[in-house]
Amino acid sequence: MLIKLLEVLSGERLPKPTRGRMRIHCLENVDKALQFLKEQRVHLENMGSHDIVDGNHRLILGLIWTIILRFQIQDIIVETGQADQKETHSAKDALLLWCQMKTAGYPNINITNFTTSWKDGMAFNALIHKHRPDLVDYTKLKKSNPTHNLQNAFNVAEQKLGVTKLLDPEDVFTENPDEKSIITYVVAFYHYFSKMKQLAVEGKRVGKVLDQAIETEKMIDKYETLASDFWMTLWLCTPSSVRQTLVSSG
Repeated sequence: MLIKLLEVLSGERLPKPTRGRMRIHCLENVDKALQFLKEQRVHLENMGSHDIVDGNHRLILGLIWTIILRFQIQDIIVETGQADQKETHSAKDALLLWCQMKTAGYPNINITNFTTSWKDGMAFNALIHKHRPDLVDYTKLKKSNPTHNLQNAFNVAEQKLGVTKLLDPEDVFTENPDEKSIITYVVAFYHYFSKMKQLAVEGKRVGKVLDQAIETEKMIDKYETLASDFWMTLWLCTPSSVRQTLVSSG
């Protein structure tokens, strides 16, 4: 399962898993996964295959977070708005900056972290509204009704965007929201909207190609019409010359 997860997230092929359910088989497969992570320069401190196979919850959760950080967050790129200029930040800082840029100008929002800044649900709704204003009526949301705001954002994200509902309102509207959980969920928003933007750009490119093809077709039709008219006019004016030309070319 760990090997398959890494293949899906990284897009690369890992060594084929060893078949079998014995402990030795499990250790071999986990070793293959950990070796791949080391080759990807993922830091695995004090972690061995036996820790995972033996069910060390703390280390397993740490491994999952490390994988998310490496393959889901690290590739975040922040465009500053200036042509051909992109800034490089740490994974978490880049994601935070992206959220700040997308929610800039929205009332009642000041994102400074991945904990308390999300408690009232306004930031989640603003992210959705920024990219899909047809899905959220932001003006009707009230900061004083966090549970409704959170539920609205989570439902819209799952039902309209296909973003899996990883959190419940009570997970966020609490004194100390879990930072890693919120980051993981926000990353899903980032990847969805980035893909949406990429598809829009590709759509525009396809549109330009089609426009050029249509224009070329029109030019060909125009050329054929002009050529036909030219030969018809020439035939009417000097039929013998045209006949001689056709005979010579034949």
